Amino acid sequence: MKKLNFFILYIIFSINAFALNLDEKLDLIISVHQLTPKKCVNKNKDKNQISIGKVLFESTMISGNNDMSCSVCHIDKFGSADGIPIAVGAMGEGEGSQRYKDGQGALVQRNALSLIGRAHPDFRSYFWDGKVEREGNFTVSQLGEFVSKKFNSTLSVAAIMPILERDELMGTTTNVFKRNEIADEVGDKLYNNKYNSISKIIKKRIYESTDLESIKLKNSLESIAITKENFELANIGNLLANFIEDKFQCTESRFDQYLKGNKNILSTEEKAGAVLFFGKGKCSSCHSGNLFSDFEVHSIGSPQGYFGPHTRHRDIGRAGVTNKSEDKFKFKTPPLIEVAKTAPYGHSGAFTTLFDVVLYHVNPIEFYKNNDEYSKADYFIIGKLLHTRDRVLSVIDLRTVEEMAQIIAFLQTL
Repeated sequence: MKKLNFFILYIIFSINAFALNLDEKLDLIISVHQLTPKKCVNKNKDKNQISIGKVLFESTMISGNNDMSCSVCHIDKFGSADGIPIAVGAMGEGEGSQRYKDGQGALVQRNALSLIGRAHPDFRSYFWDGKVEREGNFTVSQLGEFVSKKFNSTLSVAAIMPILERDELMGTTTNVFKRNEIADEVGDKLYNNKYNSISKIIKKRIYESTDLESIKLKNSLESIAITKENFELANIGNLLANFIEDKFQCTESRFDQYLKGNKNILSTEEKAGAVLFFGKGKCSSCHSGNLFSDFEVHSIGSPQGYFGPHTRHRDIGRAGVTNKSEDKFKFKTPPLIEVAKTAPYGHSGAFTTLFDVVLYHVNPIEFYKNNDEYSKADYFIIGKLLHTRDRVLSVIDLRTVEEMAQIIAFLQTL
């Protein structure tokens, strides 16, 4: 279908290149791609549950060392990401670049993704490697089908995954005078058993502690019928998802307004960028739909750098989930909702600006010429990385800096 769409547009533009103005070209694009404004609907869930979810989102009680919360890596001023290339988790201090200063925090090894629009009904795959995804009415994750059924949504499952990861919220026992009871309890257990172990410890912290924060949270949970007897991590996931849906709603973008018929909301440069995005820039091959993601995995041969969660400091991407060699270095297509706010970009945070990441799609060699550190880090694997690049990238036909600027101008309208 995508190939047919491109063929139709190619024929139309070839015949009418000089007859159509930008709005007329975009009208054809909108028709062919069936573009509609994204629906940003808040389900108006129970306000009490949302407020409890907010407390959990900001609480360190759900982390092993009592030093991390979800809010550390999802900050408003960074578009609900953290503003740094690779997230710093357990034992880190401060926010943004401050978390790199003392070198004590655990590197999560990947760039923190934005939470904006994650509750949208079309959103079906989470994390760079798509390790939590919706397939029909089922959620697929490391927790397995039985545990996943305890959650209200795929987002609810995704919301608790950082609690299960040592580098993110779980942490490790590093101080003989202050044990990490969650890490001690989990040991080397697999995910479904991790789930039970962490449920047990967090339940103890909430329902048996005498500190004020625990008592307040216990009372709040009991007000919505979550008691010591029925508490488990699924409750936390559901409450976090309610808060995320309420707090990080997608909003109406300028491009949404254009799709609604406001032809004057975009500048000439932005309209030209939209035509390129859906045309010879080939961006919509993967960044499709009203969230601008096909939620599939692709490779752009993205730079690895010195860090990665897999062997030999590599990040093999989706292959780390599927164990298939053909998935090596493939990552989920990131949605482009409010993308201008969420720098840096890429799974390794290698791209400082939108220009950098767009140029890498067109010409990765230029990136390595201008980035000595990545050239050194990737020196012996650049060929392997570039060999995995998706074939559609080879037919991108951007030729000028002006065209690049136009696409970036369009991205800033999303």
